[in-house]
Amino acid sequence: MSDGQFSRSAMLYGIEAQRKIESATVMVCGVGAVGSFATEALARIGVGNFILIDSDVVAESNINRQLCALHSTIGKSKTAVMQERIVDINPNANVQVFDEFIDATNVSKFVDMQPTVIVDAIDSISVKAELACMAISKNVPIVSSMGAGRKTNPALVEVSQIFKTYNCPLASRMRKELRLRGLKNADLQCVFSPENTSAETHINSDNSEKIIGSTPMVTGVFGLMLANLALGRII
Repeated sequence: MSDGQFSRSAMLYGIEAQRKIESATVMVCGVGAVGSFATEALARIGVGNFILIDSDVVAESNINRQLCALHSTIGKSKTAVMQERIVDINPNANVQVFDEFIDATNVSKFVDMQPTVIVDAIDSISVKAELACMAISKNVPIVSSMGAGRKTNPALVEVSQIFKTYNCPLASRMRKELRLRGLKNADLQCVFSPENTSAETHINSDNSEKIIGSTPMVTGVFGLMLANLALGRII
């Protein structure tokens, strides 16, 4: 265990817990808005091994809410940028990156890597459900982020078991997907916000894609709370 860099974390959690943190492997699925904050928090607390999965590259529109997004990183792979940040924080960290979109064809491959915990920060509901079901069926701990988009009040963000969430459209759809897959009693811990949102917080682009407004205060809180849930699975 590092005597200096992570000594403050060891003071809080204890030396044995810090050893677990530094030997843990965290798989982060989606390293954009919520995922980037979760990843960086876990790196700063001393997690020694990361598996980062994201097929996207940094765009200018990401700058308002994603730690990986800077003018100097536009066009770069998000996983590569986060890998560089992690190693800059902790040069001893081991970081594997996969520039892939998780779907039904490869989700088993990733879950079979048997990380200490999976951090789900994926936007696609079908992929979220597929990942959760696969992780639960293989006894791999997983924590999940629900919808942070269109939310503006970080004080309303909560942690809950998925079937106890409320007033969150994404969580509602996730519950439905889990029930359809026979997991109506799944113990999936997640971060969500019950905040009511205005229809004016999204627009349709020229190609009918829905563009959703987001704020770094909310995505940051989502990510930090998600990291804390993951930490609980480690120690």
